[in-house]
Amino acid sequence: MGILISEMREGKAVEGIYLVRSKSIGTTRAGKTFLTLKLGDRSGEMEAKVWEGAEKASKECSTGDFVKAAGQVNEYNGKLQLTLQSVKRVEGADINPRDFLPSSKRGADEMAAELSACIRKVKDPHLAKLLLMIFQAPAFKEKFSTAPAAKAMHHAYLGGLLEHTLSVFRLCEDVAPRFPEVDRDLLFAGVLLHDIGKVDELEYSRNLGYTDRGRLIGHIALELEQVSECIRAIPGFPDEKAILLKHLLLSHHGKEEFGSPVKPMILEALILNMMDDLDAKTQAFRGMMEGSQGDERWSAYHKRLGQFVFKGFATEDGQGAGRDDAEPGGLEAPSSPSDKDEDHPTLF
Repeated sequence: MGILISEMREGKAVEGIYLVRSKSIGTTRAGKTFLTLKLGDRSGEMEAKVWEGAEKASKECSTGDFVKAAGQVNEYNGKLQLTLQSVKRVEGADINPRDFLPSSKRGADEMAAELSACIRKVKDPHLAKLLLMIFQAPAFKEKFSTAPAAKAMHHAYLGGLLEHTLSVFRLCEDVAPRFPEVDRDLLFAGVLLHDIGKVDELEYSRNLGYTDRGRLIGHIALELEQVSECIRAIPGFPDEKAILLKHLLLSHHGKEEFGSPVKPMILEALILNMMDDLDAKTQAFRGMMEGSQGDERWSAYHKRLGQFVFKGFATEDGQGAGRDDAEPGGLEAPSSPSDKDEDHPTLF
């Protein structure tokens, strides 16, 4: 495969096979054509430029292709960037697309066992039957254990959806005992089902992105349709319970501008929304703190969150700096921090 993107350093020569995650053609002020690629592997992604022979190189690859790229790592505007001398599409049976996408650090079997344990904690017979009907379907089970939770915002890697769901479940399990009036079965079922539409909303075979259904319909509508169909197949499923469960799904983003058609109006929906938000943003913060962009003390600016994240003060080995000069010098916010990136217009 070649050197991993996470191991690339300024001035280093690079040659290897990478996945083209995006592609665009531009023109300099002098009228010269150049090619911009976003290359990725399981460790991350990096922008790459082709300045010489850009039109020819553009014909060699498209988004979703594997390419053999050779060039050098440079720094531009505080970020590492590849300048390519050559790029050529490659095909072969020995290329496994999963090697080019990031994956959860947790084991798939471990998470699957934890999911089964979570389902068993739902004692209501109708809700339990609904969960088993959905999660024991072989095709769905495979997709749910593989899908990411988002394209970019949080848990944006294979297995991320299952990892996020389990994390939100644990949070709700911790919070629920503080409120005796909470219907734990309803809350737990809502947690397990709140993002199942993402298995069809997101595309994750070669690249992380959105399917046509995902962009046109969205995961909340997709999962509402799936849950409704299953409920109709369960004899005697109480209408009131179905309404409350659907409300949890519809309101779990909390606000209309985040994609929910209704706000949380019952305690279980409120808890689900807040724990979902907590887990998503905590994981986003972690990713920003671990990211290579930015400096020793501050992360790079996050457009979706509209902020920097503080990584910490100076350590004993002298890395970083003290509070006296803690202004994040050189980390200027974009001129239009409200501009949306290409991700779906929700935070979750």
